[in-house]
Amino acid sequence: MKYFIYLLLFVSSLSIAQSKRTTGKPAANSYFVLDKTTVRFENNFFSNYYFTDSDKKHKNGFYWNLSDGEYFSDLLGKKINIKITVSNEYNNQFMVGSIFIDNLKANKDLYKIENLEIQVLKNNKILKDWTLVTQTKKFSDSVFSPFGTNGHIENGYIPYTDSLINGDKLVVLIRKKGQKSFLKWNFEKKEGTKKPFVIIEKAEGFKNRTSLENFMKVTLDQFQNDSTFDDTNLYDDWPEDFPQRVIGNRSRHYKNEKFCLVFRKPNRKKRTYDSFEYRINVNSEVGEWTKSNGIIFIESKEPGTQYKLEVRYKDDPKHIAVYRYYTAPAWYQALWFKIVVGMFSLLIFSLVYIFWMKKVSKRKQLEQKSKIKMLYAQLNPHFVFNALGSIQGLLNDNQIEKANQYLAGFGSLLRSTLTSSEKETQSLETEIKTIKNYIELEQLRSPFSFRLTIDEKINVYETQTLPLLIQPLIENAIKHGISNKENAEIILTVSKKQDDLLFELADNGKGFDTLAEQKGFGLKLVKDRITLFNQSSKKMKIEMRIQSDLSGTQVSVFYKNWLKND
Repeated sequence: MKYFIYLLLFVSSLSIAQSKRTTGKPAANSYFVLDKTTVRFENNFFSNYYFTDSDKKHKNGFYWNLSDGEYFSDLLGKKINIKITVSNEYNNQFMVGSIFIDNLKANKDLYKIENLEIQVLKNNKILKDWTLVTQTKKFSDSVFSPFGTNGHIENGYIPYTDSLINGDKLVVLIRKKGQKSFLKWNFEKKEGTKKPFVIIEKAEGFKNRTSLENFMKVTLDQFQNDSTFDDTNLYDDWPEDFPQRVIGNRSRHYKNEKFCLVFRKPNRKKRTYDSFEYRINVNSEVGEWTKSNGIIFIESKEPGTQYKLEVRYKDDPKHIAVYRYYTAPAWYQALWFKIVVGMFSLLIFSLVYIFWMKKVSKRKQLEQKSKIKMLYAQLNPHFVFNALGSIQGLLNDNQIEKANQYLAGFGSLLRSTLTSSEKETQSLETEIKTIKNYIELEQLRSPFSFRLTIDEKINVYETQTLPLLIQPLIENAIKHGISNKENAEIILTVSKKQDDLLFELADNGKGFDTLAEQKGFGLKLVKDRITLFNQSSKKMKIEMRIQSDLSGTQVSVFYKNWLKND
């Protein structure tokens, strides 16, 4: 069973360390208060201590029965003293270390100093056999409280003192004269840290900002006026991490803050101007080693900076202590500010990108429209040329009346064509009307059958198409497909296929090789117009498919997604 440690393991900074009259004596102890008898073990540092017994119960939560118990601890200091004293009353103001108390009335006779015997074993060898405590060496010392109260004279016995090396094991037993031992202490000497560590930290106050030179002067004056500064072995052999927990070194500092770190002097040596070496690494930049006395003044100049202070003893450069700290970021370095700036920058970039893309898209559309108008400009002369050829053919055949009818119809069709060329789209009703007018003109020159079928589900007045896209295909079928053919026939079907508007143009002409390069100008103009439109439109597309053989030609023009909201 582990016992609760009743009182503190007290650690003071050098400014409240022991007085000169106790300088050099161990600073940390373990006390076992056995009624009026106190057994004190003196060493510079006890660690990993615990207590076991034979299932004894504590009384009232404050006092324990320590008899038949066994105590274990590691020692880091080199020297150990065992002192046994008698006091009429318990006073912990003069105790520095861990304290165990047994105040059971049943044990009063057991703990009387005149009846106590002690035995000491070192590394399983008896160094001191059972001896009455009162027959050992006496001592008388002046003892002062670390809390600043008045001291007193302490008298007692020193049954054992020794210097230990790493790995030594010490066993101390105590008993009532001639009886079985009732307390057993087990100690093992362990090695303390070889690295420097911080024992004092001083920083300038927020309201008392001053220059680094003034801060150094004031701080060094304080150390000089402290009679206990560096005149003690208080921190010899201590573990590296213990004082940092007690002193509470800060890792966060502020811009232009000045602070001082005092590192423990080398064990059992004096502090000199070059007994230390240190360097400060700023972010990823490594600094240069500098000689020091272990009193290091630092000014954190830049906000939002990571620092790493490395300190070592000059005589033991392999063991380096690392003290990490950082300066608080300025408002413009804070995470929230970076997030806001990032989001604002992203918003600005997105707006600029959207604006730029819209501008590019608009420019492309204008370019496409310009190209389409150029194609219209090419289409009109092509249409006029073919129409004039038809009129010339009628005149050559001396068909004056038909030529006059053709010329009148051609004028009306030409006006309609010029009007359509100014529009991006026109209604299906207008497109069909133009196609019928053109068919009637061509039938004057060369009779052929024409059938038109329009799906009743299509609203010809609301549905839009590209102007004059189908007319060149019909003209191509007349001029190159059914020319000079008996029972010639052209069929145009307009239908709805889900969201698509479909034009199907079929003739029973002689057909042509769809893979061969075509010399006709009309078909090329249609393909170019479809390509330009598809480049400028994201959702609505146009697709043309041609099938041809000896029995005729079929051209399918798909207006993709043109009826989606129909």
